[in-house]
Amino acid sequence: MRRPYRNALAVAALLCQVMPAAAGVLSGREFQNLLAGGPEGTTIVFQGGTDKVFYSPTLKNKLRLSPELGSEFLKQKVLQNIITEGVFVGATIADGKWRTISGIAGIAADTDSGHGVLTLLQTFPEDTSIKAFQKRDRLYAVVIVEDAPSGIVCRRSQWEKLFALKGEPKMATVPCEFTVGNTVTPAASP
Repeated sequence: MRRPYRNALAVAALLCQVMPAAAGVLSGREFQNLLAGGPEGTTIVFQGGTDKVFYSPTLKNKLRLSPELGSEFLKQKVLQNIITEGVFVGATIADGKWRTISGIAGIAADTDSGHGVLTLLQTFPEDTSIKAFQKRDRLYAVVIVEDAPSGIVCRRSQWEKLFALKGEPKMATVPCEFTVGNTVTPAASP
C-alpha cells in the first residue's frame, strides 16, 4: 500500500499502545464478543443518540467481496494485530443534518496491554482494487470501550482525514450503549 495509508494507520494502531490502559478497558476478545452479541451485528449509540456506529462481522459490502480487498485486507495489509474484521455504517448529526459514513472495520488487540481498539475506515463504491483504494483519501475513527465506575464509556476519536493525520487522534470519553442489530440504517444493509 502507499506510504501515507501505512503511516496514518500505523499511528492509529499505535494509539492503543500510547494511551494509558485503564483497568476497565475491554480486551480485544471482550470487545469482539460485545460487538458480536447480535446475529448480524451491534450498534454503538454514543451520548445522546445523535452519533451511532453499526458494526457487523458477518455482513459484507462491495469492498469485502473484492478479491484484492477481501475479508483479510486489514490484517494482511494494514494491522497484523487485527483479531476480527467487518463492515460498519456510522451516522452523526453535523450542521443540523444527518451524515452517513460506511466502510470496513477491524478490532485490534494491543500487543502489550491486550485492550481492544475498533478502527473504522471509510470506503467508496469504486474501491474494487488496492490501486483504486489508494487513489482517494478517506475518513477514519477509532473507538475504545471502558467499564468505568459510572458505567460503560467509549473513548473515541472524531472522524479524521487519513492523509491529514499528524500525531495521535484526539480522543473524547462519552457515555455509550450497545444495541443488538442495525439501528443506524435498519431497512438497509451496509
